[in-house]
Amino acid sequence: MSSHKQKANSVSSKPVHPKAAFSFRKNLVPPLLGLAVFGSVLALLNAQWIIAQYQYRFQKPTTAQVAVIDTSSPDPQALKLQIPSVNISAPIVFDEKSFEESKVQLALRRGVVHYGTTAVPGQADNTVIVGHSSGQLWAPGDYKFVFTHLDKVKQNDRIFVDYQGTRYIYRVSEILVVDPTNVSVVQPTTKPLLTLITCTPVGTSKQRLVIRANQVSPQPETATPVAAGQVKPFTARSLSGDH
Repeated sequence: MSSHKQKANSVSSKPVHPKAAFSFRKNLVPPLLGLAVFGSVLALLNAQWIIAQYQYRFQKPTTAQVAVIDTSSPDPQALKLQIPSVNISAPIVFDEKSFEESKVQLALRRGVVHYGTTAVPGQADNTVIVGHSSGQLWAPGDYKFVFTHLDKVKQNDRIFVDYQGTRYIYRVSEILVVDPTNVSVVQPTTKPLLTLITCTPVGTSKQRLVIRANQVSPQPETATPVAAGQVKPFTARSLSGDH
């Protein structure tokens, strides 16, 4: 019996530790810090989409903000695109004649870009201009969001292009969303046409938004016919992306 009592006493004599007290610093700070780091990395990786969505949802132009087109004669040196209905105004880069993606992306830092060897305004053919709809916050260039609101353009909206001292006025005739591999939208035409291209949905490069507009001024009949071989067909497999 004595041995059993001793064993029982030894068991009952073990110290009982009180339940550990809750500590905000030890119990909550580490997981909260982990969530904050995870959220920061996620936001950094998706900054292009987040900023584009902010631009799209919270900075839509009001009637008072819509660009006013100067009706005076354009500066002979001006190379400019304007869409008053969505408050778009940007210089057009005409000095990049390549369809090569890396070169187009460099040119897009300076504005919207006349695409490769497509026709120029005043010719009876397809003038193609590409621009960014979104871009990474840290990416160079001031025109990463120039076409963010391009999908708000509507049928019959006017588009103005200043080129070599002449103001060309176009009226929107067609609005398309196509796959990047649909290169038919940049092929030559037989009439003066303006084609604007950007990536869509905003913040992605999944598809391409295409705005096509017919020239209404000067009279399209006065457009210069394009000589054979002057405008080369687009031969790349896909349209420029990341814009």
